[in-house]
Amino acid sequence: MKLILFTLLTLGCQAFLTSPANAASEDCSRCVVVYGDTRTNHAVHKKVVALIMARKPEAVFHIGDMVDDGRVAAQWDKFNEITGELRKKARFYPARGNHEQLSPDYFKVFGLKDWTPWYSTDLHGIHFIVLDSETPFWKGTAQYKWLVNDLKKAVASPENKFLAVMMHRPPYSTSEHGTIDAPVVAETLVPLFEEYGVVAGHDHNYERSFKNGIFYVVAGSGGAPLYAQVSSSTISQVYAKKYNYLTISLSSGAIKAEVFDDSDTPIDAFEITPKPRKPAK
Repeated sequence: MKLILFTLLTLGCQAFLTSPANAASEDCSRCVVVYGDTRTNHAVHKKVVALIMARKPEAVFHIGDMVDDGRVAAQWDKFNEITGELRKKARFYPARGNHEQLSPDYFKVFGLKDWTPWYSTDLHGIHFIVLDSETPFWKGTAQYKWLVNDLKKAVASPENKFLAVMMHRPPYSTSEHGTIDAPVVAETLVPLFEEYGVVAGHDHNYERSFKNGIFYVVAGSGGAPLYAQVSSSTISQVYAKKYNYLTISLSSGAIKAEVFDDSDTPIDAFEITPKPRKPAK
């Protein structure tokens, strides 16, 4: 089994409509989309949403910073205006970013009735885990305990060939937020994910890194101001200061990830094949 860590819904409970586990042999083309950090450039966000809708995905994960200030109701109105049609046609799952500001509107928009912003769901043999990097996640916290328990159950399930973890703040990034946030995330969570692959947001760019057999992907600009690369890293393989969204296809038990900019030009593509399963501890 491999894990993909992403740090990315719809109005009301539709956002958390989960699908039954499907066999990984059930192929699909670009059936899952990941994007995030939409915030302020509404024209770009509209373009990206239109491109996503053209793919006709089954599920869309937004990896946080949907709006610039989650305490401003008018900004949620704009977000709903831009994403409303997409959210009617695809399951839409959010990961909370720092700009959501613990706003009650965030929980209302996405139907989080118990105010718990972390959860999981299954689709096409992929177990998706959505974490909240804005809530304590280190050892001993409620979120960490939930994550360990969820991972154990996921690994034990024969239907799950891959794990995909979505969260806003990435473990590795060479852009502006990387040196501040990434070390804390990496120290706490990477030990849990060492056998798997990762996607995150927060920095406004696209970046793919590779370390110890794991892909770490930042897919973080669907409309927020773009960030430059400010440091170097031996694990960074691809960096693009471009608006972007990522698609996931499943074929013959392998995941193919493709990344496109806001003109639908390919930026990157990579493939992940499952590792031999290990017994659940």
